[in-house]
Amino acid sequence: MELASPAGFEAAVAPHRRALLAYCYRMLGSWSDAEDAVQEALVRAWKGLAGFEGRSQVRAWLFQIATRTCLDLLAQRKRRHLPDEVHPPAKPGDAPAPDPLHDYLEPAPLSALDLAPGPETVVSRRESVALAFMVTLQALPGTQRAALVLKDVLGFSAEETAQQLDSSVPAVNSLLQRARASLDEASPRWKRRAGEAKERELLGRYLRVWESSDVTGLVSLLREDATLTMPPMALWFQGAPAIRGFYGAALFAPQVDAQRYRAVPVEAAGHLALAISSRPSPQAPWAPSALQLIEAEGDQLVHLVAWVDPALTARFLELGRSPALEEGA
Repeated sequence: MELASPAGFEAAVAPHRRALLAYCYRMLGSWSDAEDAVQEALVRAWKGLAGFEGRSQVRAWLFQIATRTCLDLLAQRKRRHLPDEVHPPAKPGDAPAPDPLHDYLEPAPLSALDLAPGPETVVSRRESVALAFMVTLQALPGTQRAALVLKDVLGFSAEETAQQLDSSVPAVNSLLQRARASLDEASPRWKRRAGEAKERELLGRYLRVWESSDVTGLVSLLREDATLTMPPMALWFQGAPAIRGFYGAALFAPQVDAQRYRAVPVEAAGHLALAISSRPSPQAPWAPSALQLIEAEGDQLVHLVAWVDPALTARFLELGRSPALEEGA
C-alpha cells in the first residue's frame, strides 16, 4: 500500500504509535504532552512524505521526526519536577495549595505504552519508565536525553542515533558519556527497588490501609525516612511521623467515614499504584480523586507520590484494574 494515500500512511505508522508514545513520554515527562507530541510528529511526517524516499525504515524515520518534535517542545516548556526537588518539606500546619510556578512529572499507564526493548538496550523495561529514572531524564539537556533514550533504552545503534539527531557518531558518544554519568550518579534510587512480587504484596497492604482509613496500618508500612509528595501541590512531607500527622488529620481522621475511599490497583510510570476514588457520604457516588504511586525498598515503602488530579485519575480508571495485580491486591 502506498504511503502517499491516507490509508497507506495510517497502515504504515499504526504499528509504531505506542512505541512513539513511550519515547515521547520519556522525553517530555508527561502523558498528555507525549500524546500531543506524537500527534504533531505524525502530522509533520504526513506533510514531509516527499522527503521520505524509502531509503530508511519507517520506524527510524518516524523516530527522527518525533525526536525533533520533542526537542522543539522542550525548548518552549519548563522542566518537569517533583515537589521535593523545588520546595522544602512541609511544616506542621501547612495546607496543600497548587503550585503555579512549576510543571510536574505526570505518570503514564503501562498499558498505553509499548516498552518492548531493542536488541542493544542497556536500561531494562521496568527501569525505563520508573519514576527515579524519569526524574533523572528530566534533569538532562534535551539532546543528551534523546541520545540516551534512543541508544540505551530503545536499542538504536550509534549510527542510527546520530542520524536521528542530525549529528555525528563522535558527538553522540560524547552526549551518551555525559548522560550515563548523570544516570549512574542517580541510579541507586531505582536500583534498590524491591522486586515486583514484594512490591505487589506491599501494594495490597497499602490498598487495605486506604479502604479502611487505617493510619496505624499506614505507618507500619513506611520506612522512617519515607517521603510523600502530592503534585501539583507544593506541599510534601519528609519522614513517617510527618506523613502520619498529615493522613491522621486530613484524610484518615476519626470523624471521616472509614469507607470513604475506594482504591483500584493500576500500573503507572513503571510502578504499582492505586487509583483512589472518594465520596462525601455512603449515599453519594464515587468520584475520582488521586493517583497514588508507591516506591518500595526491602519490606517498606520509601516514597509515596500522589497526583491530586481527578481528571488524570479518571483516565487510569477508564483503562481498568490491572489483571497482573489481582493476586497481590
